[in-house]
Amino acid sequence: MAPANNHRESNIRSHAYNKTQSPIRYMQINLQHSRTATDYIMNLSEKDKTDIICIQESYLYNRRIAGISTKNRINASHENKSRAAIVINNRYIDSVLITQLSNSDCVILELEYNGSRFHTASMYFDITEEIERGLEKIDKMLEFTKGNGLIIAADSNARSAAWHDTKNNKSGKTMEELK
Repeated sequence: MAPANNHRESNIRSHAYNKTQSPIRYMQINLQHSRTATDYIMNLSEKDKTDIICIQESYLYNRRIAGISTKNRINASHENKSRAAIVINNRYIDSVLITQLSNSDCVILELEYNGSRFHTASMYFDITEEIERGLEKIDKMLEFTKGNGLIIAADSNARSAAWHDTKNNKSGKTMEELK
């Protein structure tokens, strides 16, 4: 009987090790405040074992982010009017909200996973505002995270044929010129 238990325990340890050592799986989506899109992305993320979802324009109910499973951690700065959020669906990822850089259109987290620290941000650039405002926010994030990794997922509302859009706009031209 003892050998069978040892084998089972070995498989359990191996499974846990593989889960914590696997690469992080990201998704990014603008939900356009849609409940249907929220349901779809949550089902897809469950199926694909997505660890982090960067969301812009979340579905809101009573001015709060809704439709996200309670087993996930939702990170948003101002949930009652938030247009940016980060959902974490991996209990091995520790996160801290960087409040001095987060607002209703930008959420930035410091993450720790497998002994590595890095940052991730979800951003929404308001189409009625100059894109430079969002780019200044990115500059501040780069300064803050200097020396550490930073992953940014954003809906910049920038349109350009450079990324196969059928239209161009001023914001798209500005984004094309970034170095």
